[in-house]
Amino acid sequence: MYNIQVLLSSSESEEADAAADHKDTVQPITPCSAGIRKRGRKGIDDAIAGAILEMAAASKLRKAAIQQRDARYTITNCIKALDEMKGVDEQVYFAAIDLFNDPTAREMFLSLKRDKRLIWLQRKCRSSS
Repeated sequence: MYNIQVLLSSSESEEADAAADHKDTVQPITPCSAGIRKRGRKGIDDAIAGAILEMAAASKLRKAAIQQRDARYTITNCIKALDEMKGVDEQVYFAAIDLFNDPTAREMFLSLKRDKRLIWLQRKCRSSS
């Protein structure tokens, strides 16, 4: 009915021809050939396990780096820096506290030079009102 053509490599073709010649005889799988398959599978399993361990280690390092960054840019550290500043009026002070709810704003504030922080806060307060 259907004419299906399968392309085989030369070694697969030779194996198919040999199997066709001996189709009446059953060839048992020897423990040796089964062991080779298991070892091959074990190699793949080991590679996958190794890759998973590497991903887990990278994830732990990333988490530690984020925690370290977050520990530096806390609301407490921002308020301490704000309290040390001179010339901050009450309106800017309380607007800054609200601004410190944003992690990016905290990082920006603490990363600025001390003499630039008040100017930045005043600008932020003007743009938010």
